[in-house]
Amino acid sequence: MNKPPRPPRWATYLLHGLCPPRRAEELEGDLDELFQQRIGEVGLHRARWRYIRDVLSLLRPSLLKPHQPYYLTYPTPANTVMLQNYVKIAWRNLLKHKLFSFINILGLSLAIPSALMALIQIVNYYEYDTFHSDSDRIVRVITDEKQKNGEIANWASSPEPLAKYLQKNLTGIDNSATIVRDADWSLSNGIKTKGIHAIHADASFFQLFNFPLEKGAYTAEPNTIVLSHETSQWFFKDANPIGNSLEHPAYGSFKIVGVLKPFNQQKTQFRTDVIVPLANYALANGKPANWTALSAHTFLKIAPGKTVATLNKQLSETSAEIDKLIGPTSNTKLFFKAQPLSDISPSKDVLENDPYVQDLGSIYVNLAFQLIMILLASLNYINLTLARSVSRSREVGVRKVMGATKPQLILQFLTESTLISYISLGIGLLLLLLIKSQVHVSWLTWDVDHLGYLILLFLVFNLILGLAAGFSPSIILSSYQPVSVLKRALSPGGFGKMGLRKSLIVIQFSIALVYIFFIGHAYHQIDYMANDNENYQRANVYTINLAGNLTNRFATDVGTVKEVQQVGYTSLNFGISPTRSSIKNRKNEAARPAFYYAVDPAFINMMQLKVVAGTNLIDRHSTLPSPMVVVNQKTVEDLRIGSEREAIGKLIVVNDTLSATIIGVVANFCHYDYERKIEPVVFQYNPSLFKVMCLKTSPVADRKSLESAIEGLWKRHNPYLSLNASWLDTDMYDRYYPYEYMQLAGLESIVIFVIAILGLIGILVYSLEKRTKEISIRKVMGATSAEVIQLMSTDFVKLLAIAAGIAIPAGIAIALYMNSYLIFNNGVSYLTMLFLLLAVIGVALGTVGFFSWKAAQTNPATTLKVD
Repeated sequence: MNKPPRPPRWATYLLHGLCPPRRAEELEGDLDELFQQRIGEVGLHRARWRYIRDVLSLLRPSLLKPHQPYYLTYPTPANTVMLQNYVKIAWRNLLKHKLFSFINILGLSLAIPSALMALIQIVNYYEYDTFHSDSDRIVRVITDEKQKNGEIANWASSPEPLAKYLQKNLTGIDNSATIVRDADWSLSNGIKTKGIHAIHADASFFQLFNFPLEKGAYTAEPNTIVLSHETSQWFFKDANPIGNSLEHPAYGSFKIVGVLKPFNQQKTQFRTDVIVPLANYALANGKPANWTALSAHTFLKIAPGKTVATLNKQLSETSAEIDKLIGPTSNTKLFFKAQPLSDISPSKDVLENDPYVQDLGSIYVNLAFQLIMILLASLNYINLTLARSVSRSREVGVRKVMGATKPQLILQFLTESTLISYISLGIGLLLLLLIKSQVHVSWLTWDVDHLGYLILLFLVFNLILGLAAGFSPSIILSSYQPVSVLKRALSPGGFGKMGLRKSLIVIQFSIALVYIFFIGHAYHQIDYMANDNENYQRANVYTINLAGNLTNRFATDVGTVKEVQQVGYTSLNFGISPTRSSIKNRKNEAARPAFYYAVDPAFINMMQLKVVAGTNLIDRHSTLPSPMVVVNQKTVEDLRIGSEREAIGKLIVVNDTLSATIIGVVANFCHYDYERKIEPVVFQYNPSLFKVMCLKTSPVADRKSLESAIEGLWKRHNPYLSLNASWLDTDMYDRYYPYEYMQLAGLESIVIFVIAILGLIGILVYSLEKRTKEISIRKVMGATSAEVIQLMSTDFVKLLAIAAGIAIPAGIAIALYMNSYLIFNNGVSYLTMLFLLLAVIGVALGTVGFFSWKAAQTNPATTLKVD
């Protein structure tokens, strides 16, 4: 018999640490009974959180006081007064050294919001899909796909028939659901058209997951549809949409039968605009369920008491049975595993076809980038504190002579750094609210379910930040000996001949430059992807989504527009998730994956694909598919049919059904994703699959007038259907250039640079203050202002040169590393690096020069007066 779920062990241990043994046993029994009751009410995940909250509530003295164990102590009045004095001293030091306090607080205030945003996202990732009932019994079936060559691909998805097969053949399965995502839908109500993210789901999907209806009923019959609340508002505003229809350009009319209540799309992997019956997916494909296509996501609800380990044993045996269904000709083997719903987000591993789910590696990398700013601001504090260490040495010496211990001094200095960090937190939260109102990034969420825990996380994070920033200075300052103070033989530690303060300046600017180089490289590659015309021609291509069976009269009329040079057709535009297919030399061989496009010859011409052998497709002026295909170089390579010229005239099998002759080979190009490896691509003339009309136009200054002319022709032939069209270069730019994300990244780069400059200003001011009399004496001895500026700035110029010498090779290495993940990239932009380097070093040198010039203008008669 399976044991009931237990509450978190560490919370139980904490309970026993807070209370006497007998009292702890009583409380544990009561809390455990309440925990088991809550599991049935709110699920295991929430029950654990509430158990922890109950235990933490015992930290309140009002609860502990009647049963306080002898080993628990509370601050005595003397200790309280001492802590108050530490805070008073820390506050007075902040007011005494206003410039340094301002620099430290401003630096941390600018750095904290990005870290807080990262923490909000992390909390959100752990709250995915926690609102479903019995979530602890829901699992997703993931797939390991092993190729014959030994390569293993890990998929979050699985074959579409798997759910029903498992429910029928496995024991302990209460229910199952299958969903298929489709992000490339388009729906129209006859007045306006909207791009749609759709989910195809069977009826049991609504039984497993809690997506309650606002009105209507759940979808079950083919060609019916359930809208999200937002989609309903977009099409119908406040009118009741039930009974109305929306038109899909390829699949026809869908009757609206229900509208979902509003739900937070950022807190679930099931983000969608519409939910469509799974039967429509089968009708759209027009063929039996495919065991080799990992296009679906399978969810199971296991019976009470059944464990995931037991299910995995059954799935291991099922994998062998599925291999028999696939057949011996397949070149892959599938292995299935169960993944609990709570483990889906964040994901421990990177899985293919796992939309809206972040893996732990990506989360850690993102958090690390945000912590870079915190690190730079902390280095500012360390640097400025150590710069003032000599002036505070007398304070340390006097306090030690008066009997202060080293731990007390460390606590004093840590109190100062913690006070600064919490003041910065308050300002940082105000900046965070400003960012929330001004920066709108689609992946950035601001809502969390457990606000109390988020606030506690903020406070703990800031405490750790204050302690971390103050740790090094507190150890160094508290180590000063009174004898050394009296002899004035003090100086901060260093690294060889370079002092610690100078080393920190080099580290700061090196980190700032490397981060800015990273953003510069990202911008360089994103700009290349957004404006690329090398792989295929994007400029001056106007694409129209075809709805229904349009007659050739529209194409004829469009061809008469003087700006239109050519009219072509395709099943799918480049840059969108392409249709998957398979290729092989003979029918009895194992198939290889490929991408498929139904196009006409004009489309290949207007995309300016380079034909390296053979010829283009032949326009047959027929509605029947052609038995001839054009392939890319990768297809020839994978099928091992010789060179490109030797491949012309060879027969291949496409999709296990079409025996086609290769009549042309085009050069490899990026048709979909710049990160993906080059894969086989097949082009076939097949008018029945044409969904997009492409118009190659001459360069026009006024695109709006051309769009209006084409829309007028469209209305003439389709008076009841709105035109859904766009420019290909604009679509690709919007897809590859995330403006809001780049805006946020650019803002972070500016913040990092400002923090580094603030640290430089602080050290500059302090150094010039300490050398004021030296500057005055040199001026009295005849030194000019230019000579004084050169003297004062030489050391800092050397430090900036060292930082640049470290950052440049690191920046190049990062660029090469980033490009290693991109099959199609634009190389390293040394010009961008040079521009950023000159900008950063220029501002830094300008800052050094300004403060050096200001110091050179001091009046010796004033500074050399005897105190």
